[in-house]
Amino acid sequence: MNLRQLINIIDEADNTSYEAWDHSYPAEYSKHLEKTFGAPDEATDEQVVWHNKDGFKRIVSRDEYILHGSPAPHYDFIYCYIDLEVDEDMSDELAKCSGSILIDHLKNEVGARCGSLTANAVTLDFVLDAVAGRVEPVKEEYEKRILNMREMFENGKRYENDWWEDQSGDADPDNPFYKEHEEEIDEGTRCWKGYERKGMKTMFGKRVPNCVKKEDVDYCVNCGELVFAEGLDENLKKWFKDKWVRFGPDGKIRGDCARGSSKEGKPKCLPRSKAHALGKKGRKKAASRKRRKDPGKNRRGKAINVKTK
Repeated sequence: MNLRQLINIIDEADNTSYEAWDHSYPAEYSKHLEKTFGAPDEATDEQVVWHNKDGFKRIVSRDEYILHGSPAPHYDFIYCYIDLEVDEDMSDELAKCSGSILIDHLKNEVGARCGSLTANAVTLDFVLDAVAGRVEPVKEEYEKRILNMREMFENGKRYENDWWEDQSGDADPDNPFYKEHEEEIDEGTRCWKGYERKGMKTMFGKRVPNCVKKEDVDYCVNCGELVFAEGLDENLKKWFKDKWVRFGPDGKIRGDCARGSSKEGKPKCLPRSKAHALGKKGRKKAASRKRRKDPGKNRRGKAINVKTK
């Protein structure tokens, strides 16, 4: 291997590719973080990782987009970790506050999963205060802090705490990334993709949209559960609750389980959680098997169920 070949290999390693990612917003957010933190220390087709950046032990951005209804509708995909020992009794109380609080007793590590570095900083600051005895580990206190941070952002004010440096300017209301991607971000004033606004409701003392799924399915932002319209068949209810998605032989998740463009060909459909658990390689195999067993592109009649191995 000559020097030029070695330089090319190093250059390719430094240029993280997000082409294989299924979700565009996490990919764009990760590219934005690279401008501050540089190339990730670790990168795969499913996540990128930075170590010891911005006051965090580890920052992980994943190719996922998890709908989270508390304390206001948003999507989770960014994880931040700090070193912190938490008493097991305390961890039970913190778990009741939010599913975004991740505690590892073996590593003495606490993580937060949300839709921005700022939200994770708020979450971890709450945990630090709770462990130190400065606040009670209760859901009301945690959600008040998250909502206060959102309100500050909407009013042009920047969230700060004592340990988070915010090198990327994530909490800055004038951050150009958020202005550029405004339509993709749920600010608590619009409904997320696939839902439409049907009036307003009161949640945690604030007026928020009453977002109703277009297929007559309503998402309860308080409980994080799907609430179905009366009269829907039980099997259909389960189908909506499982959130089935479709994918093709390339392994990419293309959206809800409904035929897309004619160019896609016949899709393979699975519940979203199962599709993600398979990984891209598993989805490729499952979709290819589906087309082998059920090759008729425009076949009519009863569906042919092909087992996912």
